[in-house]
Amino acid sequence: MAEAGERIARAAIDAAAAAVDGGDPVQVEVSLPAEVAGVPHLGGELEADDADLDDRKRAVLRAIVTEYIARGEPVGSKRVVDVARLAVSAATVRNEMSALEARGYIAQPHTSAGRVPTDKGYRRFVDDLRTDPALDGSRRELVQELLGNAADVEDLLARTSSVLSQLTRLVSLVIAPAVDAARLKLCELVGLGPGAGLLLLVADTGRVEKRSVELPADATEGDLDRVRTVLAEQLRGRRLGEVHATLTRLVEDAPSELREILQAVADAAAPSLAEDTVHHVFVGGQASLAGDETFERHHLSRVLQLLEERVTLARLLADATADEHPTVRIGEENEVEDLRSASLVAQRYQLVTAGSLGVLGPTRMDYATVLATVRAVADQLQATLTDLSR
Repeated sequence: MAEAGERIARAAIDAAAAAVDGGDPVQVEVSLPAEVAGVPHLGGELEADDADLDDRKRAVLRAIVTEYIARGEPVGSKRVVDVARLAVSAATVRNEMSALEARGYIAQPHTSAGRVPTDKGYRRFVDDLRTDPALDGSRRELVQELLGNAADVEDLLARTSSVLSQLTRLVSLVIAPAVDAARLKLCELVGLGPGAGLLLLVADTGRVEKRSVELPADATEGDLDRVRTVLAEQLRGRRLGEVHATLTRLVEDAPSELREILQAVADAAAPSLAEDTVHHVFVGGQASLAGDETFERHHLSRVLQLLEERVTLARLLADATADEHPTVRIGEENEVEDLRSASLVAQRYQLVTAGSLGVLGPTRMDYATVLATVRAVADQLQATLTDLSR
């Protein structure tokens, strides 16, 4: 029990010192070690039950997180009392802050300063948010207006990236749906004059591809009609990743008078069509990082470098969005080392194939607003994709 007695004394001294330091009437609350408080000691170091934060500790943590996000400065006990509207003294709040610090939710950056959230504190704050934070009406209407009238998928994804970065003032990331899983809905060959044509490919995801075709100078409209029939019969319903290989086989089996035209069509369809567009990432809002003092210079440099690595970004977003619910990865939760000073909020969208969108920024971000924005943008993106695919 000697060790337990020392722990009791240390806890009492720490609590009393915190109270006296603040100049408030001394009101000390001491958390007793488990073996003294009557809780069975199971051996080894006892760890606090992180799920068992009482209402006051949760209110204190919430106040510290929201104030630090808003102001960027360590939060003191008196400010917590005001923000959380607690009917207790600042000394009592300091005791609660000491308990939260002991559990790793907050940290004290300087002597006699207030507290700031840790990654664990942000995580608890995010987990305690409402399941489905809602975007305010005016912003939701803006999202609908900007995304609802997109001309095609490329336009829609570019707009999505822009809207996300504008509304959150963070870096936006949008992955296009994987093209190799999409199926061809329409294939049309249009003659534009002697030696020139246009190949139009429309996928069931709403993606539209237009390719110039160098037709034989002696190709007739009758020849083009016959090729259109072959294309419609052999390509419709196939995965886009299979189109070029299918065209190559058609060239080999085609009548001699159609072989040159089909070869021209195959050549036009070849560039990047079979490429897996999971590597096609729209990035917006990088300039927002330049004026953000939250990142230390070496962290900012590494994040900016990562934004140039599209394959890594695509894999990062794809891994983070396992289902249709928003995912939040905070600081050390990120598997990519260069993002250990950042947070990622991402969500999957899907129409035939899956894509992902999200925002990247400092751990000191307005998680409630960002979550609501990501969800609203993803919902509107989904709706517009559905319209484009009809």
